[in-house]
Amino acid sequence: MNDKKLTRHEMREAALLILFQMQLNSGTLEEIIEDCEETFELMHTKDSIKLVNGVIERNDELTEIISGYSPSRAVDRISVINMVIMKIAIYEMKYCDNVPDKVAINEAIEFSKEYAEKSDVGFINGVLNAYYKDKNTNA
Repeated sequence: MNDKKLTRHEMREAALLILFQMQLNSGTLEEIIEDCEETFELMHTKDSIKLVNGVIERNDELTEIISGYSPSRAVDRISVINMVIMKIAIYEMKYCDNVPDKVAINEAIEFSKEYAEKSDVGFINGVLNAYYKDKNTNA
């Protein structure tokens, strides 16, 4: 854990990288974090780990939500990085009252521009916006 204060964006990015590495490598959360610190000089905070744990705890539910809003692609055909980006955004929209939905979506789009294929940015945006519309229609 680092003493440095991270922005919300940096905190989310740390969670994104940890969750992504967890999908690719075996090991405990602590081992994955240690590897990320060594390999990427990753800085993280309690909030990063809290977000990671929240996504892990709700993984099946988040996958199911994504599946429901992805008519053109089965979840097993969506890249790992895209799934992680969308899971973080949906988790924040659903469970983090202090994060406005539009901020969660915007952050996901920024991460998709940086980490995903160019052609996937629109797909991620479409899934998240469809979830957002339904969530706010049924609220």
